Amino acid sequence: MADALVQIRGLTKVFYGQTVLSKVSFDIERGEVFGYIGPNGAGKTTTLKILAGLIGKYDGDVIIAGANVAKEREKTHKLIGYLPQQAGFQQWRTVESALDSLGALSGVPEVLRRQRIGVLLERFDLASARHKKVKELSGGMTQKLGLIQALLHEPPLLVLDEPLEGLDPPSRNLLKDIIRERQRAGTTVLFSSHILSDVEDVADRVGILHKGRLATSGSIRELTSAFGLPLEIEVDFSKSPDATTFLGDHGEPREGKPGQWRILLASDADTDEAIHAIVERTLAAGGRLRKIGLAEPDLDTLFGEYINRAQHAA
Repeated sequence: MADALVQIRGLTKVFYGQTVLSKVSFDIERGEVFGYIGPNGAGKTTTLKILAGLIGKYDGDVIIAGANVAKEREKTHKLIGYLPQQAGFQQWRTVESALDSLGALSGVPEVLRRQRIGVLLERFDLASARHKKVKELSGGMTQKLGLIQALLHEPPLLVLDEPLEGLDPPSRNLLKDIIRERQRAGTTVLFSSHILSDVEDVADRVGILHKGRLATSGSIRELTSAFGLPLEIEVDFSKSPDATTFLGDHGEPREGKPGQWRILLASDADTDEAIHAIVERTLAAGGRLRKIGLAEPDLDTLFGEYINRAQHAA
């Protein structure tokens, strides 16, 4: 990728004779949200710790904005906002004091620091907790606090390890909104999560890590194609014509609720042509469409398909 902010080449890490990462390579474009998924123990956290400079000994190259993480740690540290799986704070500090100290360590000037802390506490619905001690916070509130510290110095790259862990549905939705906001502001985001529906909601691309190796990466559409999974067209009628009338020879129809159909396309089908033909035939037969579009496999399906194939190949 010509405009990659993150470049990982041949990343290999061995702990006590056990290979945790093996020749992992991928790029992340500037302004891209990249979801990093895989079974527990696949090596996701190790990858993110290496990016954040917390693991210094490894083979391969990790480059952020042209700077080598292993050789230019001070420079790359300023480029990253990092949230570990379990953010550690001094329990006796207040929320405001903890953030102020961490912001100072990140080089944010005092006036700007206090301004950003106030804005972020409001955005994360924590303004009422600013004078509480960290030890008084719930797990979800502590997770939000970790996210705020990662954002305080407005880094060009956010590295988030299971950022949705421990958050209730409203808080997960809030975080996803904030990730989208940061992306619109030009921030690049790399995050791992086992909540695949949330990854699917915000990630432009995903990488599947399995047993220390990057199995594949791409958008949902690209992974669907790579796995050879069939595409379906979802049709919702307000007035249904006969199935054979609207379908023609473009695929195999399957009716769900009244007026709702799924059409399994042939592997070599032209999806745009099929949708156009269905619309034309429906209207010609006096039918009315409420909705029509591609119903691609979700990320859970794609991940399950990969794991299933990997197990059979083993």
